[in-house]
This record gives sequence, structure tokens and C-alpha cells, in this order.
Amino acid sequence: MKRAIFLVTTIQGIRKPTFLKQLLSLINDKFEIAILFAMINFDEVWQAQWEFTDIQTREHLTGIRMITLADVYANHTGIPLKETEVLKPDLAKLTPYETHSGKNKVTRYVNTDGNIVAEALFDEQGSRLHTIFFDDNSRIRQINNYNSQDQLTGIEKCQDDELVESLLLNAKSELVFRFTNYVIPQKVNYGVADTSLIPVPAGLSEIEKNSKEDPLTHYEAKGQLTVTKATSYSDYHRYDDINAFYHQVLANLNTDDARIYLDINNMIDASKYLPGKQIFNY
Repeated sequence: MKRAIFLVTTIQGIRKPTFLKQLLSLINDKFEIAILFAMINFDEVWQAQWEFTDIQTREHLTGIRMITLADVYANHTGIPLKETEVLKPDLAKLTPYETHSGKNKVTRYVNTDGNIVAEALFDEQGSRLHTIFFDDNSRIRQINNYNSQDQLTGIEKCQDDELVESLLLNAKSELVFRFTNYVIPQKVNYGVADTSLIPVPAGLSEIEKNSKEDPLTHYEAKGQLTVTKATSYSDYHRYDDINAFYHQVLANLNTDDARIYLDINNMIDASKYLPGKQIFNY
């Protein structure tokens, strides 16, 4: 049977109309389809699985396989997780408050100062999805993610509520991959004509006025680019580009006879790591 694999790296990917359009086209063509939820923001994985389950129900889709990075690397060799890598406060000493988010139970654990120390989310079957840990200023410090067997599969570390590092664990809760985000300053230049109907955004610095040779006024903006690097604790390979890691993930899935579908936003960066393969987009 013909095979197709969708590499989904953000939750926005499955929300695109083109994702569903390509999916339905492949189903009509009798493809065997797998969706690989490969987000390194692990808290997006279960959310994306839920949203895709809703799509399946709405469109009456069956036989589509859902895979996560935790599934791919469940049996890979890792190293023991250090005690300092994971927060494990004694929640039994805290006061629990139960509420609901939709059909899902939420338990918040509060200390004697009245601060929320942790928050656990459970699905309709009572399986824990994640536990969020907060600092004294209610900012997220860490998110621990679990599978349906209540095994810890991924850890997200945050600073000022921003994800800075993710740890992927195997079925033994050993560390298999570390993903680290680096924020790099970036300058962006804009050229604006006098006849432009769009006002120049605030915060831009004028660097060059227009002239007869160049009818544009040039502005400069300072921004940031987030680069993600990965380290394997199975073979100690380092990936300075997250797309090089995704190439290795696809290699583990034996995709030689399968169509690979990538988000069109990732095509340019990702395709260079897949030479000789025909890549499709959504």
C-alpha cells in the first residue's frame, strides 16, 4: 500500500485548511497515512492530538496512525535523569483545589502563603496529561508531560514563561534528547516609498532617506530569531539545526517508500536535509 507521513512541528500546522485538503486527497487515493507530532514544545503534542481527533470525528476518518517523538524514541538508549533536571515537590503537603477545564479535571496545589505551586491536568479517563510548576510570582518554571500509562515522557523548562529547554525521555524515563532554544538578535531592513499607503510602524529607525537613485526610504528594525539545537544521549550526536534532527527522526521511521509532507513554512529550511527525496507540502 502507498504510504504518506505528515511531519507536524507546530500545532498551527494541523489547523491549516491545506492540511485537511491534502489529507482527504490521500485518503481518496488509498494511502496509508501517519501523522508525526514532532513538536519540541511537548505541551502542544497532546493538544494537537485532541484537535486531530476532533477532525477525525468530524470528517469520519479512520485508520490514520498518530505518532509522537516519545513513541519514536521509546526504546532508544538514554542516560539516567539527574534529580536536578526535574522538579518533584511533595504535593501531598499542599492544599489541593479541584476544578474543570471543559470536560477535563484540573487540580491546583496551593502552599501556606496562598501561592499556586503546581497545576495538574487530567483527561476524561483520569489520565494525567501534564503538571505545571510555578515560581512565587506565578510564572511557569517547568512542565512535566505524561503518557496514558502515567510515565514521564517529556520535560519543558521555562524562564519568564518562555520555553528555553525540552528534555525527551524514553520508556524508562531516561534522557534521550535535549533541545535548547537560543535567542539571536536580528536586524530587519525595510524600504518604504513616499507613495506607500501603509504607515511606517512605530519603533523603526530611519537609516537612509530616499534619493533620485533610490526612491525608497530605508528603515531598520531590531528583532529576535529563536534557533533550536539538539543533543542526542544515545550516540552523543549534536544537531545545530532542528531540521537536521527531523531528518534523523524520519530516518528512524523508514520513509524510503513514503511520501513526506511538510508544512510549507518549513519547506526551504527542511528540504535541504532530504536530498533526493520528493517532498510535498501542506
